[in-house]
Amino acid sequence: MTETLAPYVVNADLAGSPVGATGLALQRLRRMVVSGDLHPGEQIRQQEMADLVGVSRGPLREAMNVLANEGLLLHKPNQGYFVTKRVPGEVEQIRRMRHVLENELIKTVAWPDADCLAALRAMNEEMRVCIARPDWSRLPTLNRNFHFIIFGLSPDKLILAEVKRLWSLVDPFTRVKYEYPQARQRTVDEHEVVLQALAARSRSAFRAAMNHHRSSGREGLSELLAGRADPHGLGLG
Repeated sequence: MTETLAPYVVNADLAGSPVGATGLALQRLRRMVVSGDLHPGEQIRQQEMADLVGVSRGPLREAMNVLANEGLLLHKPNQGYFVTKRVPGEVEQIRRMRHVLENELIKTVAWPDADCLAALRAMNEEMRVCIARPDWSRLPTLNRNFHFIIFGLSPDKLILAEVKRLWSLVDPFTRVKYEYPQARQRTVDEHEVVLQALAARSRSAFRAAMNHHRSSGREGLSELLAGRADPHGLGLG
């Protein structure tokens, strides 16, 4: 991450997290779930995970309880903790809730200053470089930061916190769309339209660009998760 971008990067892993060993375990475990390193339905092997993140089992269990309350993990009595699996209908419900709350943020964002716009453009260019590489694994994080820099311009911080939580719930499932080059290219191109609207300070153009971008990302997601979609027709949110 360049020095220009650093002041604008949103670290959702750290926001509101416990401190100490529990906070460390929560940060690393959440990142592994959201990034897809831990797959939906996968069981958390507690001793192995504690060794991996560098904490004892006590703080790890506390972190897993937090993630279970957030909906990222599922606790089954006498069995342990599992990464939550979701059916397509559940993913679509979360996306619909996101849409409603994001609309509130879109209505209230303050226009970015020149430095913020420059940081957003630099981030999108970093994404454009990333999509051409064999390893595009940074793309989902860059995309998330791009959106939350914009959403963070809203004064409605309680709504912002809930939108962050809802994004985390579906991140492991929506990442699958990045596997397709056409979808990766589309998201970067649509970001350019969003940036143009922000630079013009046109609320109607900004709303239209965001609605198109989100609609593009939603199309075919449920079918993809059910194994029925044509991946080359998908966009990204």
